[in-house]
Amino acid sequence: MSQTSLFDATGVLAPELLAPNAVPEREMTSDDLELGKAAEHLVCADLITQGYRAFLSDQGLPYDILVDVRGEFVRVQVKATRRPRNPSRDRASTGYFFHLKRAGKGGRRRYPKNAFDLYALVAMDRQAIAYLPPEDCHRRCVAIRVPGLRYQQHGPLSREFANATFDRALSLHLRADR
Repeated sequence: MSQTSLFDATGVLAPELLAPNAVPEREMTSDDLELGKAAEHLVCADLITQGYRAFLSDQGLPYDILVDVRGEFVRVQVKATRRPRNPSRDRASTGYFFHLKRAGKGGRRRYPKNAFDLYALVAMDRQAIAYLPPEDCHRRCVAIRVPGLRYQQHGPLSREFANATFDRALSLHLRADR
């Protein structure tokens, strides 16, 4: 099952500010907090359109969204990035990079163990969402491939939006809990 953006699925045109490379590089500001909130709303809408009951959480909690899955709550931590980048001269290609282990402005806090059940990683320029269980994210940073770009190799850490569905992430998480 291929994953399409919420805007593509509903036929709504994406806002111009979310077009690729429309947002300039800059330091973290309150706009970054707004970007995070937009990503949370996008994830919540994505889950609702998939038939789940999803709710935004209150501020100050280590998770951003609660999802009702057959009467059990699944806690989702949302991470967002504006566009793909290549953060290192050693890397051969660009990707979407998400820093997972730290929280708060500037990443000053760490998440407590078992604070949430899944990550939702959002590429805002495409409104694409990758869902991953923490058990599948052993590093501090996760890279997801840019759809449509050609990459030289396909290793064990290669991740793509199309393969990172909520159902797959939930299944992996539930298996790890057993």
